Amino acid sequence: MRLLIIIAAMAISEILLWFIFSIVAKFYYKKTEIDLESLFKGCLERLFLALFLYNDLPHALTVFSALKIATRLKHEERHEDTQRFNNYYLIGNLISVSMALFYLFIWNHASDIDSALERLFSK
Repeated sequence: MRLLIIIAAMAISEILLWFIFSIVAKFYYKKTEIDLESLFKGCLERLFLALFLYNDLPHALTVFSALKIATRLKHEERHEDTQRFNNYYLIGNLISVSMALFYLFIWNHASDIDSALERLFSK
């Protein structure tokens, strides 16, 4: 049951994140299509962070940050577009790290959640 709770929480969270990011992208970049590549990369980022944090390897946050900065170095846009992209980029990364920490919390407290759900539904 614990694994089911974790998978359900992660799946629901990823769907909500996809919805939120698609709305934000619509306002920032006037995108109307779904970018499956970005969605997949975001899921991988959060999985990477959650797995390493679960295994008590907080240095993964440093590696994650370095990789994100390295992918951004040669990004060239007009000045006003750069500021908009940087805000979007920062918010996206903060949400990814926060969600990874949320997944870690769910993993660490899944048995408590399971017993609370059993008490709730047994009444």
